[in-house]
Amino acid sequence: MSVVTESKTARKWAMPDTLVIIFFVAILTSIATWVVPVGMFDSQEVQYQVDGQTKTRKVVDPHSFRIVTNEAGEAQYHRVQFFTTGDERPGLMNFPFEGLTSGSKFGTAVGIIMFMLVIGGAFGIVMRTGTVDNGILALIRHTRGNEVLFIPVLFVLFSLGGAVFGMGEEAVAFAIIIAPLMVRLGYDSITTVLVTYIATQIGFASSWMNPFCVVVAQGIAGVPVLSGSGLRIVVWIVATLIGLVFTLVYASRVKKNPLLSRVHESDRYFREQQDEVVQRPFTFGDWLVLLVLTGVMIWVVWGVIVHAWFIPEIASQFFTMGVVIGLIGVIFRLNGMTVNVMASSFTEGARMMIAPALLVGFAKGILLLVGNGEAGEP
Repeated sequence: MSVVTESKTARKWAMPDTLVIIFFVAILTSIATWVVPVGMFDSQEVQYQVDGQTKTRKVVDPHSFRIVTNEAGEAQYHRVQFFTTGDERPGLMNFPFEGLTSGSKFGTAVGIIMFMLVIGGAFGIVMRTGTVDNGILALIRHTRGNEVLFIPVLFVLFSLGGAVFGMGEEAVAFAIIIAPLMVRLGYDSITTVLVTYIATQIGFASSWMNPFCVVVAQGIAGVPVLSGSGLRIVVWIVATLIGLVFTLVYASRVKKNPLLSRVHESDRYFREQQDEVVQRPFTFGDWLVLLVLTGVMIWVVWGVIVHAWFIPEIASQFFTMGVVIGLIGVIFRLNGMTVNVMASSFTEGARMMIAPALLVGFAKGILLLVGNGEAGEP
């Protein structure tokens, strides 16, 4: 009887790793290229007004889609091969490397990957000072009984950030700080992603004033800038409320039974840190760390809004923050911080971002299999 039970346990279905899922998507995508012909849209340049200035932008003509054909009128196929060399279109087994090395410092994939590694390293230094852990314990102690307010407040704030100034990749930095707090409150890392990045995307999609999306689109369409804001604000409120309710339901389920979380095992890192943390009195050095951390967050938001900072500028600000906070830790001996510990903490923080960075590169690689996802190219 016990043998049968053990056999059933051994055959219990487990959720495939994300990389496994992406690889199977790549296989299915490659197969699809053998039966789905190549199509493309035409693009055109349009002029629009922003702040009294005339600008141009290339947009896709939505009515111009066509199947690409040869001189004989036969549909063309870009069939993905198993492996390719040189400048040929990537083969199935080329997609990881091609995806990881594609793009520029301003976007996917290499820009996003380097951004994640740099801010991961910077926050590795911040977390090593012990100030954030110490502050989280103090926050939990002083707000005991009101922890449920964290999720609604954070979700609305991040959704507002996405709606007002197009917050997106910046949420990754906040997620690194918030993840330990969420785990200590009995939630998981998925809850962290929901209240940070997902919230910003809901705000972005339902924005009434996003300067990088709504304002440009309205200029291209030739309608008054910020027109229809009343309806858009209502849509934002409804969309944010739906996202918040979903997040609260998910978070409550995980808190009641942590084993329901898909990331219960990977969250062990934060739980182990929680067991190791011993609260100590706040020192002047701790307050300096929090001051620099808060100041940089405000500085980055200002830079994005006023100067349209993007990935390179934001990464540089966070790297500077990591160095400054590390030096504060060395001067005030926070949690035994030394220059060598700073270096190892940066490496450890970057290491924690390798898995999600790989996912970004692999996902981009799938796009390359089908022509990089450019609507104006076959």
